[in-house]
Amino acid sequence: MPPSRPRVPVPRPNFSKSRPTTATSAGVRPSPARVNGSALQKQAQWLARAADAERTGDGVEAELCRQYAEHWFRVSRGED
Repeated sequence: MPPSRPRVPVPRPNFSKSRPTTATSAGVRPSPARVNGSALQKQAQWLARAADAERTGDGVEAELCRQYAEHWFRVSRGED
């Protein structure tokens, strides 16, 4: 029987997301939510990305971008 090797503990992945916090006199305050434009601006950005993907020949990426654009269109109309 070969000699046994010592067991080395396997590191476990940490799936929790740590957020940086800023301390204030009232305690810990969460960071404000990011807003990157209105729903219509986001729709226009996704349509531009779709056009770029179409030009490069990536039809799958173009369709994905069009789906995101449709989502933001619906958000702007209050349908989502």
